[in-house]
Amino acid sequence: MMGNYKCPETLEPLAQTDLGLMPRSWLEQAMELSEPVGSNVEAHVIVAGNQEAVERRLDVLSKKFPDWQYLQEKDSNKDVFLISLDSGPVIIARCLPKDKDPQGMLQQDSDYSRGRNVMGQVFSLLKQLKPGSVQLEFDACSRELAIGCVTGLELAAYDYRSSRDDADKEAFLPVLRIDITQSWLNEAIATSHAVNTARHLVNLPAADLNPQSYSELAGNLFRGSATTHVTVWPRERLQEEKMGLMTAVGAAAEHGPCLVHISYRHPDSKKAPVALVGKGITFDTGGLDLKPSAFMRNMKKDMGGSAALAGLAVWLDRARPVVSVDIYLAIAENAVGKQAFRPGDILTARNGKTVEIDNTDAEGRLVLADALSVAVSREAPDKPSVVIDVATLTGAARVALGMKVGVLFATNDELSAALVRAGESAGDPLWRLPMIKAYDAELRSPVAALVNASTSRFGGAITAAMFLAEFVDDVPWAHIDVNAWTDANDGAISGPGGNGQMVQCLIDFLREQV
Repeated sequence: MMGNYKCPETLEPLAQTDLGLMPRSWLEQAMELSEPVGSNVEAHVIVAGNQEAVERRLDVLSKKFPDWQYLQEKDSNKDVFLISLDSGPVIIARCLPKDKDPQGMLQQDSDYSRGRNVMGQVFSLLKQLKPGSVQLEFDACSRELAIGCVTGLELAAYDYRSSRDDADKEAFLPVLRIDITQSWLNEAIATSHAVNTARHLVNLPAADLNPQSYSELAGNLFRGSATTHVTVWPRERLQEEKMGLMTAVGAAAEHGPCLVHISYRHPDSKKAPVALVGKGITFDTGGLDLKPSAFMRNMKKDMGGSAALAGLAVWLDRARPVVSVDIYLAIAENAVGKQAFRPGDILTARNGKTVEIDNTDAEGRLVLADALSVAVSREAPDKPSVVIDVATLTGAARVALGMKVGVLFATNDELSAALVRAGESAGDPLWRLPMIKAYDAELRSPVAALVNASTSRFGGAITAAMFLAEFVDDVPWAHIDVNAWTDANDGAISGPGGNGQMVQCLIDFLREQV
């Protein structure tokens, strides 16, 4: 889905950043090289959009390799195959639509996602071959398929260790030539750079990415931008705003909580802004309701919702769609210490509602609640048309839909349908679950307006969403519960590590708002 959006012919780099974040993408760096470093071998990658294109290319190449290999590859069902020629290796990627599942199961098979995912295999071969240069071309490919392939190449190239200058990890950077329309190329660069930004933020250890360094990094990303501006509310401002939920969550940490507001305004945009709120818990011990060590192991990823929105802000700043967007990153560390909030405490939210703490490990909904209150209380012309929050909120959501599909709740059917369509198109899927009025009693406390967690073992993702619904007023709202992490390779995304979940979905959603 593209709506009326068209990517600009030139992309401005981000301001210089730190912690290994790159102001420009791997693709841009590779395409600027004029001479190969090391090997002089050139690899040729051909993406074929239908079987006729596969056979046509094999027929041309057949004169250069044995008949038995020609017949073997022609009859192969593989998506990617390698042909070794005297002139250099040739990789053919076959990107054919899948048969529709006869039982109606959810499939990720848009042209874009098919092209993106197959490039994981292609890049793996390229890393093994280590050519000095790579030529990528397309045969019978749609616009979306070509953009997906180039996006996938950048996603597959991301490597955390080489980005942090690990001495034992050398980056693979060949001379790269791509036969593609410039605006398509730029769209792929802007999208993939955004996803990799989110992945990198999630991969950073909590010792490096804390509330202070995270807020400073957000400011550095967009320093000097004509369209994107960053404002940070430190702990003192949160206290002035009476954001009692957020200040309590971050009270025990060395670095206090903060709210980062990233405002994007295209000068030609006439519509009310879209507001997005991200959970940014840089590390979650569980607080005094301490997590077991196995569940704490990867809790640096508990800021994955905010990372997705920081990545989205990168796309906005580079791709410059004609929209208005306000992004709020609710950043805190849920630590253990003498200032930690306790089970049984009664806190007052920014909107005046009192909340009894049942479980200090249900902290994400607390920081989101105060940030949502800020987002929906803006006055015209900054009053949002919709508000969407993204969070690694509940294990119950993963139990319901697994690791690869985001759980969606919404108060507005039109908003929900638009997000689901965007997820299908981008290969970044969502599935809507209901909020159930009968569960409302589980959120009520005898000593406060609300309790922050239900004592029931069941329906935890639903009651968490219903808690957040108490803080959005009458603005159409959607809540997206994500994992933000993959334990294994998934298409072009290598694991274990951050996967940039929801960046591509929200990019497609915002394109449709143009």
